[in-house]
Amino acid sequence: MVGPENAQVPLCLDCNIRFDAMMQRQIEEQERHLNYLASEMEMVAGVPGTLPRYPEQRRVVHTGAVTLNNIHVSNSNVGVINTGTLQNVDATVTVLKTGGNAELASAVAALAQALIESRDMANATKNQALEILGALAAEAVAPKPQRKTAVVRALLSELSNILGGVAALAGVWTKAKALLEQLLS
Repeated sequence: MVGPENAQVPLCLDCNIRFDAMMQRQIEEQERHLNYLASEMEMVAGVPGTLPRYPEQRRVVHTGAVTLNNIHVSNSNVGVINTGTLQNVDATVTVLKTGGNAELASAVAALAQALIESRDMANATKNQALEILGALAAEAVAPKPQRKTAVVRALLSELSNILGGVAALAGVWTKAKALLEQLLS
């Protein structure tokens, strides 16, 4: 739930991650501005280094292998895929596992891993397929009355179009698609 106390809005996992990242960037920008103002005041007063400062935030850039709970990204794929999208897929796989649907969780994780490792797809297409897979998996963990079946059918169709021409993913996609169709229909 995000927003003022009387007007909070529920956010999905993906939107909440984006919202948190945006809020963190705003805080960092405000801290930098306050540090600048402190420097200006010290300069005017003629006493440099006397006012406290916020410590400088360092951004972490993954250069090595990234291991999530269920999916592993090797060095050659870091920076090629959208790790935020991949984190959403990984989190959804974890929810599926703990929710008692280990078979679907395994199929989604295997498909995500196969997408990451595929050499037959452009990077933009991989990211698009991972986004769609994340949305499908999110619908799978939603309570049945809240699932958007028309959206699910459209996403399944789009993902079939994307993955249909990639022979290396055919087996993994067929299994995952059958499980998703069975659960989401």
